[in-house]
Amino acid sequence: MQFQNTIPTNHINQSFSMKRQLLAARAGFFTGGFTVASWAPIIPFVQSGLSLEPSILGSLLLGLGIGSFVGMPVAGTISVRYGSRFALALSGVLSCLLLVILAMIPGFYIECVALFIYGVTLGCLEVSANIYGAQLEKQVGHPIMSGLHASYSIGEVVSAAAVTGLLIMGAPLVWVIGGLMVVIASGLLWTLSGIPADAGRAKRQKAEGIVFAAPKGRILMFSLVCLAVFLAEGAMLDWSAIYVHEVGGVDLKAAGIGYTLFVIAMAISRLTGDRLVETFGRAKVLFAGMMLNIVTLLTMVCFESPVVLFASLFVMGLGVANVAPIIISAASSVKHVDPTSAITTVTTSGYGGLMAGPAILGFIAQHLSLEVAFLFIACLLTAALINQLIMRKHLPA
Repeated sequence: MQFQNTIPTNHINQSFSMKRQLLAARAGFFTGGFTVASWAPIIPFVQSGLSLEPSILGSLLLGLGIGSFVGMPVAGTISVRYGSRFALALSGVLSCLLLVILAMIPGFYIECVALFIYGVTLGCLEVSANIYGAQLEKQVGHPIMSGLHASYSIGEVVSAAAVTGLLIMGAPLVWVIGGLMVVIASGLLWTLSGIPADAGRAKRQKAEGIVFAAPKGRILMFSLVCLAVFLAEGAMLDWSAIYVHEVGGVDLKAAGIGYTLFVIAMAISRLTGDRLVETFGRAKVLFAGMMLNIVTLLTMVCFESPVVLFASLFVMGLGVANVAPIIISAASSVKHVDPTSAITTVTTSGYGGLMAGPAILGFIAQHLSLEVAFLFIACLLTAALINQLIMRKHLPA
């Protein structure tokens, strides 16, 4: 007696195709996190190799932020016209290539141009990954954005460990960056090769000019929350080590432990974020994350103990991790607004805060104190929390 297969072949094919698309999306996010974290260890070599004063180095680094800000709106246009697979492949491979050029330190002016273009490709990569992730989330019918963003955080952790470890072992910088970028670019292209060329293509007839949604109504509200959260995240990147050193009295060599704990907590939180959203809903998870951010910032200002500061940074990483994925996912579901344009606008606004935040905090810290600067972040997040409570009913379940 023969038994027939009761599972339709087309269902198996669709399931396999979706797994490949999810793998490609994770690879896109992982590549973004890996390349971002790979740039940080290169900076001291650039400063030393070109004998740059701090002010000149700061101007050089500003080019990265400006490039990222330029590249983000471009990502929406490329995704609409050519599909997410092409956008991810182009921006991912170019990001890896430009990192190798930066590691070669060919000269000041070439370094400036390469860093600006790297910023453009990096901004394009991160927005393209979010656009594709939001489209896949609608296809699968349940939250996946936090898990995808976890791949970004994991990419940061893996990169930091790999680059630092190889450099400590004595490997030359160019060989370290070059070898790792070949592996990352090859892995990204392999995962993307398994999905259709038009996978994730936005359903628009044509794209004229830059794809961007007008920042008004719910798009404006989501953008403001994203800006505040990205500013807080950027502040931890640029100022947490300085804060625990100057306020907590932690030795400078150990001050970076705080940010490491922050990044690890973000990865952990994002790995469980989708399940939390399914269990409690987006609004409650978003509210809890914002409250954790505010409370931990206030705790850091009120207590100078290194243990409290390190614990606060870990808890803040847990809180901040899932806010951006939830906001980006919600923006893609706003009625009568093209999802690609909405994601581009919200993400670009967020990275505007990420770019401007460190300079604003530096100004406050110089004229007042670091504690006041961190209080400023807490106030900004409180305003964003109030905004979130107002738009609570507009968040998808």
